[in-house]
Amino acid sequence: MYCSIPNDKIFQQKPLWSKSSNFKLKSWTETVQGYLNEAQKLTTCLIRNRELARQPYTWFLTIYVDVIMKPKAINDWWRQASRNLNRNGVVALWVREPTRTNKVHYHLLLRSTHSRDDLENIIEKSLPCRTLGRWHKNFKPVKKRDGRLLRYITKAKTSGKTKAKIHVDDLYRKKRLLFKSGIGIRKVGTIGKFWFKSRESIWKDVIAREKRISEGLAQKNIKRLAQHAYEFVCGYVPLAQIERNFGYYWDAPSTQTWIEQVFGQEECAEHKSIS
Repeated sequence: MYCSIPNDKIFQQKPLWSKSSNFKLKSWTETVQGYLNEAQKLTTCLIRNRELARQPYTWFLTIYVDVIMKPKAINDWWRQASRNLNRNGVVALWVREPTRTNKVHYHLLLRSTHSRDDLENIIEKSLPCRTLGRWHKNFKPVKKRDGRLLRYITKAKTSGKTKAKIHVDDLYRKKRLLFKSGIGIRKVGTIGKFWFKSRESIWKDVIAREKRISEGLAQKNIKRLAQHAYEFVCGYVPLAQIERNFGYYWDAPSTQTWIEQVFGQEECAEHKSIS
């Protein structure tokens, strides 16, 4: 069941950063750039999924497997665990990560609601007996502002400060390990009905929204109005956030009325003639 060959790594020690392609790189295992793209896509879908559900995520659970296993044993162990978690009412997204000691752990983002004691009991009775492989867990409630947590789970590229208070452009670079390709280990999955609607539909909505924002920001005076609003609130709201809001609602009557008030009736009349 366990891997006794120390050098038989399940992760890439020197992953390829990128490769020539006519398309945006994908895949959690082929290149680092592809991993980053997948991580950003998943993070965006998680944010949108939470918005659609109109409910925050509830718990962040990490399960650490304390023994080295071969790929088939890794899959069998987690298949049993996730099946039992599902039977006990857990609804979650899971992300599997390799460690530098050639073990694995799992990050779970829960949508289902449980008390701390209930979740403790569910985990203990759902995961395989520790005699089949030692493991330990850690879980905590998800805070309302969970953006950093979502990016930690996916290991998306994120700027921030290290524990040593040093600002870096890629906070999780050293934690980001790629599984080897072709060993049959899945990176991401769900337990129960985690997605409010299919992930593919959510991503299509995201693309459509981004296109509308981009087209809106290209309209006359929209970026100027965003800058005006930014100065009006004394920088309390980030400029990028204001621009995205005005870009999406560029043709709303309230937006066009504000343009008329700030930049004059002539500008607004020109917009109406084009429309």
